[in-house]
Amino acid sequence: MKQIALLPRILCITGSMTLALGLLPACKGPSSGGLEARKAAKVRFDRVGAGVAMDQAGQALESGQFSAALDHIDKVVALLPDAPKARLMRGRVVLEMGRLESAAAEFKTAYRLDPSCDECLYYLGVIYQRWSRDDDALAHYAAALAIEPTNTHYLLGEAETLLALGRPSDAKQLVDDSLCHFEFNSALAHLRSEIAAAEGDDAQALHFIELAVTLAPDPAVYQEDAAMVAFNAQQWDRCLIALATLPPPTADRDDLLRMRARCLMLTGRGQEARDLLVRAEAAVASTQGGVTLEQDLSLGYIAWLVGDVGRAEVCAKRMIARNPTLCDGYLLKGLVQEHQGDFAGAIQCVAKAYELAPHRKVTRDLLLRMQAAQLSISGLVLATNRP
Repeated sequence: MKQIALLPRILCITGSMTLALGLLPACKGPSSGGLEARKAAKVRFDRVGAGVAMDQAGQALESGQFSAALDHIDKVVALLPDAPKARLMRGRVVLEMGRLESAAAEFKTAYRLDPSCDECLYYLGVIYQRWSRDDDALAHYAAALAIEPTNTHYLLGEAETLLALGRPSDAKQLVDDSLCHFEFNSALAHLRSEIAAAEGDDAQALHFIELAVTLAPDPAVYQEDAAMVAFNAQQWDRCLIALATLPPPTADRDDLLRMRARCLMLTGRGQEARDLLVRAEAAVASTQGGVTLEQDLSLGYIAWLVGDVGRAEVCAKRMIARNPTLCDGYLLKGLVQEHQGDFAGAIQCVAKAYELAPHRKVTRDLLLRMQAAQLSISGLVLATNRP
């Protein structure tokens, strides 16, 4: 009876719940506004993640960790495949890794996505220059400079390519037209030195390379070039000053030691020059390469000029043994033989030198002098022996 009595009450509660449930809205999922909000939130999240990965790629690139940089930038490209900056960054990374084809493709994509991307054009110019396609490189450097005329790298790229193409006057005109943007720039002064040297103006080349040394935050960057330009301009003292500023690993390089010796010789310090080359010879004598032909050539002539005939003879013999087609060994040996009174042997050696290098004035003049001396001595002997 109690169960029967409870039935109406249960039915009443059930009916009330059904009514309440009927008043609730039906579950149809998120609205269109909610979907758009979610989409916008994902885009914001992707951009934040891409920005972080982009920064990490840039830091890895600057520190030379190219594989790590590539991993980071690939994440950015996966999230934002049409972002020109990401494509540009990926191109820079693979360029540093030596993957030129891949880098060129990335730069072209970046430029297609953003036609105002001057960096894309510049890096394409770098790649074309590495492929020895100088005309294409020049066109891309010029296009980059047209977009951003105050960028030193673009100007240097275009002007240096003009020099490589044998157009120094065009390079000079380009630089002169751009001076308003780069008045106190050491790299530009260095470039103007190269242009002047290409035009055969050694004095101007020296002026500009010394200006580059003055303007540079680190003058040592240009000191080696300054020494070479001063040497070509026959400014021996200024060449020695530049060489004296070089750090030991560079200053002790064989070609620079020989340059220093020649400058010492030409400034009246022949004994210092000879001693410098003797020390250099002793330092390499026991090494695998040993004394080079160039070292013998320099030391042999300088030894002869300072009166060290024995050393000059040793150098001459080594040169002939090492390279019998080089005239200098025979020329130097002929001088030694003349000094020793062996005129016939001296003429024979100098004649061989002339045969190997008939275009060299010194060999022709020396041969004629020795032959004239021999004739004079023969005539004197004949006159002395006459009854």
